Amino acid sequence: MKTASRLLAATSLAVLVALTASANTMAQKNQATLRALDKITGRSTDIVVKVGEPVVYGSLRVELKTCFQAPPEEVPESAAFLRIASTQPVAVETMEVAVAAKAVAPEAADNPILFSGWMYASSPGLNALEHPVYDIWVIRCTAPDPVKLPERATIPESVEPLYDDMPAGVTETETPPEEDIPID
Repeated sequence: MKTASRLLAATSLAVLVALTASANTMAQKNQATLRALDKITGRSTDIVVKVGEPVVYGSLRVELKTCFQAPPEEVPESAAFLRIASTQPVAVETMEVAVAAKAVAPEAADNPILFSGWMYASSPGLNALEHPVYDIWVIRCTAPDPVKLPERATIPESVEPLYDDMPAGVTETETPPEEDIPID
């Protein structure tokens, strides 16, 4: 048992040192994609969680505090700080009751925090949620999709184009009268 604890501590320290060395190149992102596994049904679901916006999955309340993603030219790595709490202060009788709990319960003393810490995409078992029904791990950190600009306005073909024959800075009242100039 002590050997396993020491091995886990050494591995955690090695990952922490590696991430600290490349921390200056990791970019902070606003959302993370997590994969959740229901161990009872064997169904996995991808969940997109935004920073500061908790998401309820089954009887878990998942909140993303921050997320970092390595640039594409480096070794792929995502690190997310997650806080996972139970939405049910007591055990529920059926899974339907837990799934039907759509409202995110506020954090209270009777809703225990099950996990609070860093999860790494490259090492999901290193610092994992210990829950009898669910497994959750980080897939990647992302930024929200850019806002798409509206399409450019097009002029219908029925409208005739406008032509401006006036020189710049000259109004119609300032133009000299048209005179017939004889051509030799």
